[in-house]
Amino acid sequence: DDQDPDVEARFFTTEDSGNGPLVRYTPTTAAFNTGDSYDILTSSGGTHDYLVLNADGTFDWNSNESAGASSASTYFPNAEGIDVINRQLFFISKVNKELFELDLAAKTWIVTSTVSGAFDRQPDQIQKVVGDSEFLYFCEDGGAYSDIHGRNRDGEFFTIVRGDGYGTETSGLAFSPDNKFMYVAFQGNSNVYAFWRTDGLDFGAVKADIKYHQV
Repeated sequence: DDQDPDVEARFFTTEDSGNGPLVRYTPTTAAFNTGDSYDILTSSGGTHDYLVLNADGTFDWNSNESAGASSASTYFPNAEGIDVINRQLFFISKVNKELFELDLAAKTWIVTSTVSGAFDRQPDQIQKVVGDSEFLYFCEDGGAYSDIHGRNRDGEFFTIVRGDGYGTETSGLAFSPDNKFMYVAFQGNSNVYAFWRTDGLDFGAVKADIKYHQV
C-alpha cells in the first residue's frame, strides 16, 4: 500500500495454514532513504502487525501475533491470494472459498463467496486489474481442470481460461504493465503460458459478449 498518508509504504502477506495470520509490515522511514530499494524490506527496525477482524464489519491491526492467528482461525483459515490497489486490499480463504475486501482507509471489511458456476474449487492467487470493469482475476486450486476466473465490479463471475486436460492447479498469475498479456502457470506440468485478447484490448477492458456464470 503506497497510498497510506502516514507512511511511504506498507507490505502485506498471507499464510496458507489454518491459523496463519495476515501480516502488515511497515519499514522504518530510514529504510526508504538509502537509495537502494532492497533495503526497504531488509533493514532492521520495521514493525509487524496482524489483522484482527471484528464481527461488526470493522478491523484492527494488532501487534500480538496470537490475536492475528485467532482471527485467521475464526474468519479466514488458509488465507492466500492477496492484492492491494487504491487502498483496497483483497485476499481469499481457500478452504472457505471466500473473498475478503478490506477498505484500508475506513477500516471496514466485507466477505463474499467465490463459488460460481465453473468456479467451484478453491480460489488461490488473485490479481486486480484497473480498468473500465475493475476486474479481479483468480487462480484455482483443488484438483484437476482448474481454471482462471474473473469477477467484475458488480460481483459477476466468468471463466477466462479453462484448464481442461491439465490435472493440476493454476498459479503464478501476473499481467504485463499494459495489462495486455496475462501470464499463468499450470503448476504440476511446470508450464507457464502467456494469454492475450484477440480483440487487442487489455484485460481490464469491458467487452459486451462476456459469458458470465449463471446463478
